[in-house]
Amino acid sequence: MNDIKKPVLRAAAAVIALAACALAHAAELPAGTVISAENIDKVKNDTFEGHTIASLLTEKMEWRIRNSGMKVPLAKAKEIPLDPKWVKASAANAGKTKINAETCQVDGWQAGQPFPDIDMKDPQAAEKVIWNWHLGQLSGDLAHAPFFTQVLIDGEKGVHAEPVAEFIRYSMKGRLSGDAVEGDGSERGRQLLYFKAPSDMKGLGTFTVMYDNAKVPDVWAYIPAVRRVRRLSGGAWMDPVGSSDQLQDDLEIFNARPCWYTGYKMLGKRTVLAVAHSKTPLWNRNGKTFEEKYPVLENKAPFWNMNGNVYEPREVYVIEATTPSEHPYSKKVLYVDTKYPRIYYGEAYNRKGEFWKMMEFHSYPAKAEDGFTDVRSAGGAIIDFQRNHATVFLVDSGSWKTNVPGMSQKDFTLQTLQAAGR
Repeated sequence: MNDIKKPVLRAAAAVIALAACALAHAAELPAGTVISAENIDKVKNDTFEGHTIASLLTEKMEWRIRNSGMKVPLAKAKEIPLDPKWVKASAANAGKTKINAETCQVDGWQAGQPFPDIDMKDPQAAEKVIWNWHLGQLSGDLAHAPFFTQVLIDGEKGVHAEPVAEFIRYSMKGRLSGDAVEGDGSERGRQLLYFKAPSDMKGLGTFTVMYDNAKVPDVWAYIPAVRRVRRLSGGAWMDPVGSSDQLQDDLEIFNARPCWYTGYKMLGKRTVLAVAHSKTPLWNRNGKTFEEKYPVLENKAPFWNMNGNVYEPREVYVIEATTPSEHPYSKKVLYVDTKYPRIYYGEAYNRKGEFWKMMEFHSYPAKAEDGFTDVRSAGGAIIDFQRNHATVFLVDSGSWKTNVPGMSQKDFTLQTLQAAGR
């Protein structure tokens, strides 16, 4: 053997021996173990449900654990129950739907997720996953959160505002109860959002009509101080939501019509730790202390980590979404469940390509008023690391209603917004 190669071979053998030694000492961690800055180096090579801890953490999650106080309590993975109506509607789309780039629609879609079978070799795989999220969420025909709060948090000083609002989204297409379409078929849905507290924000709100085509939503804002409605510009989908850290496009991490982005790249499929069976409620609106009001938040800097929830292994698609040039971000990286449309994490990068924000949403399956199995958000955090500030969205889950009987499109109009604001 060539003498020059011997040192190289000895070094390689040493590395293999060290790796084998590390694996030999790796342990399967029990549920309830909390991954933190104090133990991450010790447990990184250990496993949970057969995956190494290192492989279950995204690069940004590990960075947050090491540098920003994030803790990850482990929980066993559980199946998400998929409603039979949604499963049947989704299956009916197999082989019949097609992205129409000219009209910004999915031809052939009626209800459910438009692309139930994702082929990783398909050049449009990433875009199809995003269309599944846009059109095929397990959210029911009417989702109503009467109380949620946007907790505004300074990373050093803590909570400095906690406005309370109400949110309703009504589907006009893709309905799973009764006819699949209401109206003339041009609208995808209607949305009402208005604040209830504090007093200087009470009545301020928006009414949005979303379309099933390239047209940007029509958005009207009610200003209680002048008792008037004003129509917002067509680019409002990229605007900030009030004084929060999130854009309209960041609602539930990705809130754009898929064709408004300029491209999508499938970066791969992997398993990460995410919250799919969240504890509830994450917000007690009658609580007096920080701990009573926000049971999963940690009352120490930076205050926004939802360290008291439970994280389970979930298989996800990792997708890079490229924004249009006028967007504040240059791109988003999204982590989307492979079993049903749900985004757990989003990373936003500024126009220089620098990491800017991380979005993390926690969800749970629940039963609607009519028995439909839906998936609801318990809370979410939009963290601006460049500003050292966050907006944590928390829901009073006990008051949430899905598919409330007796309500129709007539209950969700501009007049509804004005009445709520007065």
